Amino acid sequence: MTNTPLRPARSAHADREPAAEPVRRRRAPWVVGGVFALLVAGAGGYAAMSPGGETAPVETTAAATAAPAQAAQLTVDAEPAALPEGRKGTEGTLSIVVTKTECGVAEIGPPDLPLAADGEFCLVSVAVQNTGKEPRLLDPGAQRGLDRRGRAYQVAEQAAVFLNDQDPSLLDEIPPGAIRQGVIPFDVPEGVRLAQFLLHKSPYSTGVRVPLP
Repeated sequence: MTNTPLRPARSAHADREPAAEPVRRRRAPWVVGGVFALLVAGAGGYAAMSPGGETAPVETTAAATAAPAQAAQLTVDAEPAALPEGRKGTEGTLSIVVTKTECGVAEIGPPDLPLAADGEFCLVSVAVQNTGKEPRLLDPGAQRGLDRRGRAYQVAEQAAVFLNDQDPSLLDEIPPGAIRQGVIPFDVPEGVRLAQFLLHKSPYSTGVRVPLP
């Protein structure tokens, strides 16, 4: 008589698949990227390139390059009563006025938590009015800055989160008839100066060119 070896008993739960993890709601990728940049900046800091090509620590004194960006951040009136004077452009129901342009900024943010540019920041101060009857969003990912040769540069969206943290913010939906002011940053190669702002009401619109002051 042949003895059949006994197989080990299987648990009643062995054939069950592991419970699925709860689905997490995703936030807009450029907002998540901005938060991630803050964490990286706080953990490792940033270094600036010295003329000889070696890395050197960035100064964080009151006279450091963060000061111009801080000034732009502090002087913004987030909700003015009327559009200010400046270079104006309109596409659809979005009207924009460019009031100031500042290029050659190495970093932005507070001295203890700066965000450094890959090249240099060009900061474009704007006021945007929604002339329509429905809330509208100035999509940062759709806007472009153009240099003198016509080359286009995207908005540095992590820096935009840094510079537009007031309430209400330029990055929020704009109610009908309302005006929002803020700063739109572009990360450009060193020495590049922007000549025009290309306003888009949506990612696939034609766009309107606004000369920069």
